[in-house]
Amino acid sequence: MRLSLTITTITTLLTTTTPFTPPRPSLIPPKTMTSLKMVLDPQMESRLDNIRRSYNALTERLADPDVISDSNLLRKVMSDRSKSEAVVLAYEEYCQNKEDLAGAKELFQEADDDVDMREMAREEMKILESRMNELESDITILLLPKDPNDERNVMLEIRAGTGGSEANIFAGDLLDVYRKFITSNNWKATTVDASPGDDGGYKNVVLEVKGDAVYSKLKWEAGVHRVQRVPATESAGRVHTSTATVAVMPECDDVDIVIDAKDIEMSTMRSG
Repeated sequence: MRLSLTITTITTLLTTTTPFTPPRPSLIPPKTMTSLKMVLDPQMESRLDNIRRSYNALTERLADPDVISDSNLLRKVMSDRSKSEAVVLAYEEYCQNKEDLAGAKELFQEADDDVDMREMAREEMKILESRMNELESDITILLLPKDPNDERNVMLEIRAGTGGSEANIFAGDLLDVYRKFITSNNWKATTVDASPGDDGGYKNVVLEVKGDAVYSKLKWEAGVHRVQRVPATESAGRVHTSTATVAVMPECDDVDIVIDAKDIEMSTMRSG
């Protein structure tokens, strides 16, 4: 311990101009200390408490007869509630772990000479602190501002690029992948337009995808996709590079267009 303190003192004096102050002793032995970083300060916890209260209020409204009888209002309440559900569940788990951690620390200090009890409390503290770090990171991400289009349905277009027939086949493979992903998320897909390739696959295909927060998950797929492989159309076994472009367009709001009759001009023409 004396040697460790001497090395620390020398390092501190070499890297800073401020006087070195030895660390204050902890009530918990060094072996039990972990790298818990408390990023949820009181202000953040207050904000999360407000979100949780709003979430609970929306949950209670789901049982309100006036809300149940109005399908549009019910849909809005369910949508608002789902937006905060993930962060509320993560915060509730964080609060429970925080309470368990306080209990584990108390148990460690009260164990005295009971080695087995102290070791059990130490392991419990390590597990809880590790999980709390993960939850803090998750909560921080969940509180980031969201794209206003995240909840929208999308039009998904897959277009074969360079590579000839192999590009068409690759576009078809991408379509199969996206269909499986759509099914796994319980979304619905409708083929709006399709142009099959001569040797299989598609030259171009457009899907209308509807579901919960479709754009938030598919928007990252937009761009050029590339594959290098020996295509089914290659007889000499050479590797080809083929590409396909994917466009993900969020659904637009419905717009009512009013055309005044006086703005309509009609013309009649005939031959001969």
